[in-house]
Amino acid sequence: MRGNPDARQGAIALHGFYFLYYGLQGVSIPFLPLWLAGRGLDPAMIGLIVATSFLPKILSTPVVAHVADQTGRAHALMASALAASLLLFISYPFMHAPGWLLGVTLLLNAVFPAVLPLMDRMAIASGRAQGNSYTIMRACGSLGFATVTVAGGYLIKTFDANWVMWLSILLIVACLACVRLLPQAAQPGPDANVATANVGAAPRARLPMLEVVRDRPLLMCIAAASLVQASNGFLYSYSTLYWTASGLSTALISLLWVLGVGSEVLFFFLAPKILARTGAQWLILASAVMSAIRWAGLSITTDPTLIGALQLLQCFTLAGNNAAIMWYITRHVPAARKTSAIALYTLLSGGVFMFASIQLGGALYRGYAPGGFMVMAACAACAIPLVVYAERLRRNVRPGHI
Repeated sequence: MRGNPDARQGAIALHGFYFLYYGLQGVSIPFLPLWLAGRGLDPAMIGLIVATSFLPKILSTPVVAHVADQTGRAHALMASALAASLLLFISYPFMHAPGWLLGVTLLLNAVFPAVLPLMDRMAIASGRAQGNSYTIMRACGSLGFATVTVAGGYLIKTFDANWVMWLSILLIVACLACVRLLPQAAQPGPDANVATANVGAAPRARLPMLEVVRDRPLLMCIAAASLVQASNGFLYSYSTLYWTASGLSTALISLLWVLGVGSEVLFFFLAPKILARTGAQWLILASAVMSAIRWAGLSITTDPTLIGALQLLQCFTLAGNNAAIMWYITRHVPAARKTSAIALYTLLSGGVFMFASIQLGGALYRGYAPGGFMVMAACAACAIPLVVYAERLRRNVRPGHI
């Protein structure tokens, strides 16, 4: 890559794309409910919109991944999804009725998340040095999320909630400008990174997602990592309300979030060396254990110092877990199925499991507020037996390849 200017340019563009893409989430996830409230929607309707927004990707993400694995046309698919997202964000200010706002949100969450497995596929394809490129790029995403959240909060406080839309539109336009500079993902075919005996002869599957699901060790690892990721559901949706009701100021809560993001960014840089020593499955297992401890701790304390210490474990809940599953996919999935494997992780972690965790956490929160964190602890703990079972299957099928 050092001697190839186009490859360097593509890598730099992909770093920037991660920053912008997650930066857009940094303004839309925390502040879209505030904008919807400004439209006169009541909390129940806003809750319905937020909860159901996780579901459309269940249908769209595997379809886009299938097309990408079959055709290799990742750039065109990303540009189309971003263009559709731009049109939907532009249409938001013209919508007032709750039904129309719900419809636009559902459409937006059908197209925008479909970009994620495509860009992750590009990142792991360009990460030839043991996956280092992916972890650094993903760290850029975390930095983008934190930076735009802070900037968006300032602009909204200084002016009004319409900056949710203006920032989102500007960031999508910037993402679209980056697409043509992004590197080419590896084309479907033999993959030297995959630790299988016959990968060189692996044919292109007609249904890549079906082949991914049939690989039981892979399926168990994806399910385990998805449960760990989905255990963030209560944190994303109700933790601020819980901590505010417990007497913590919004400034202090923001600092607690920054602690978590800071730990995940640092861990993304350390992840390649850790993975080289432990392997992916062991890091997923450690992430599940540490996440269960984190959520259990947060269920029994509202002391800011203890919360801050527990927030540092986000380095496992997000960075360690995410880096590990991408490392695992890089080494155990043929090129013709990689995008579908990433898509399965995306739709489970950010769709099916996330929706279920938010619903369960919210149900307990209404009756017993700390119960939401207890649900998240159970969610993370459920990943532990899956990882153990996946390791046993992998050893039985391919001794020596963990």
